[in-house]
Amino acid sequence: MARPLNEYNIYVKHTVDVLRAQDIDVNSLLERHRICEAALDSEDNQITQEQYSDLLDEVLRKYPIPGLGLLDGQGINLLNHGLLGYAMFASANLGKAIERHTKYQDVIGAVVHTALFVEGDTAHLRVIETVRPDMLNTEAKLHYEMERLFCQWAEIGPAIGSDTHWFDSLDFSYPAPAYRSMYEQVLGKAVRFNREYSQMNFPTTLLERPLSFANEQAAELCERQCAALLDELKKTEGLVGEVRRLLANSPRQYPPIEVAATHLALGERTLRRRLADEGTSYKQVLLDFRMELAASYLRNDAMTVQEAAYVTGYSDPSNFHRTFSKYHGVTPKEYRDMNRGD
Repeated sequence: MARPLNEYNIYVKHTVDVLRAQDIDVNSLLERHRICEAALDSEDNQITQEQYSDLLDEVLRKYPIPGLGLLDGQGINLLNHGLLGYAMFASANLGKAIERHTKYQDVIGAVVHTALFVEGDTAHLRVIETVRPDMLNTEAKLHYEMERLFCQWAEIGPAIGSDTHWFDSLDFSYPAPAYRSMYEQVLGKAVRFNREYSQMNFPTTLLERPLSFANEQAAELCERQCAALLDELKKTEGLVGEVRRLLANSPRQYPPIEVAATHLALGERTLRRRLADEGTSYKQVLLDFRMELAASYLRNDAMTVQEAAYVTGYSDPSNFHRTFSKYHGVTPKEYRDMNRGD
């Protein structure tokens, strides 16, 4: 099944427009990442999540534009999310749209997972986990992702007969950045920092608010396509993909195989056998995951080599140095030097 719309192509196009508005030369940037701007509208030239992440790495490192995520999130609406966007757009009400997003957010390659929590008269659209820690490995990228995420959810306002400040308040789990006033300008005055969760708060009654273009028959058709696509993605990744998702949700304290097997509702012997059928082992999957994660940290200057070792589960820096050098063929410092400024 071919994906009818690649959201990463849309993200790149939008980011390019924002950068151009900031008088930044994007042509050389795209060339370095082997992205042809003219071909971004073609289904035959689909940008991968990794390509987009690498591009974003360089943008945030070389062009520290305050509130880039706020600028980049504005104007991205539901229809820019392909099948899932159409399913949400045609939903009977806001609650149904959020339910579909929660169920199928992996179809659009979500970096974080969100879920709905209802507490009395207040509903919370809350960030509950990071599913791609390698793509949120610096403070700048975390801020960017949270800013863009909630700006995109703000854009649903007109679909429920409101403006982009349709929610009561917004919480962020990190300290207020120096450009806090920009948050208030874009997202409204009720923005709070250093909170327990990153979440959007709004009256529970809004969950029943009809969407302007509600068409449940069309929404259900798109939802079935989302389900088929999600099933295809899971089959493509196999058990290795499931193990990697488990590891992504267990930062630093990676579970031993018997614990992983329990989480995956498998016996340990079954897990070993099924991974062997896919040509690998739990030990190898864990090593690959940690080394890829370490490499992503070292491509940025936000962490020292020792910190990269610690957050990937190596309490002994010398063990990390030895393992990384054997895996990548260069020392951690050499890897950083080779990739700095790429």
